[in-house]
Amino acid sequence: MVETYNGKSPRNARIKIDYTGECPSVQFKYPRKDGYEGSMREPILIAWVVFLLIVFYSFMFGVSLSNMNQDNDTQVNNTQVNNTQVNDTLQSLELAKKELEQINKKIELANKDYMQTPFKIILVILIVMLPPFLVNKIFKKKLNALFPVYQAWKTKKKYVEFKAKDIKTSNINGKKEIYVEIPYFKNVILKYEATKDFSKYLTIMEIKEHNFKTKENHKRKKKKKSIKVKKQNEWYWNAKFYFNKTPKNGKLSVVFK
Repeated sequence: MVETYNGKSPRNARIKIDYTGECPSVQFKYPRKDGYEGSMREPILIAWVVFLLIVFYSFMFGVSLSNMNQDNDTQVNNTQVNNTQVNDTLQSLELAKKELEQINKKIELANKDYMQTPFKIILVILIVMLPPFLVNKIFKKKLNALFPVYQAWKTKKKYVEFKAKDIKTSNINGKKEIYVEIPYFKNVILKYEATKDFSKYLTIMEIKEHNFKTKENHKRKKKKKSIKVKKQNEWYWNAKFYFNKTPKNGKLSVVFK
């Protein structure tokens, strides 16, 4: 049995899983179509920029190899010319003429580049920004559904192992509870694996927000003053694992944030 709760925000991801019956299948998703609290624009843009940089540096590496080959060919040609004992004076004049031609070409290219700089800037911005924008616009719904996975992947996670010595007991309304808990986490990710007695005696796993309300400022309509409104906490969470008997061996491994 799985009990889920749809809160006003996607952060409100309370869940209660009962392992006493058939092993339940759990799937997390946003509670409302308009409940997106995150966007995949940033990772899409980063991935696209990295791809462009790889292409750019690969191209520059190819150009460098080509220039090295041309320099080697030039050295071989110069050696051949020297071997034919061409007149040094004529050769120097020819080289000077070529250098002047190259200088003139560089000046012309510099003038063209100066005139084309604004267009190049616009072109670079379009190449960098337009494809990620279009991808996010076209596939927004599917990509935003991946945001919780992306958020869990990039976050710095914590790890804990519960063993027999970590078991807690309490009596609430005459009912004995056997459990271990993570008293506080941000509810970004929680993955767990139980072995031996911890797996055999595990009955319920429950995630819920701490039961208190916070005061937040809200502006009144058509008035400049703001009022403080009490709102259910959605930032501080608790996870508990309940057992029907006290585990003696095995462990419960939990990755969380």
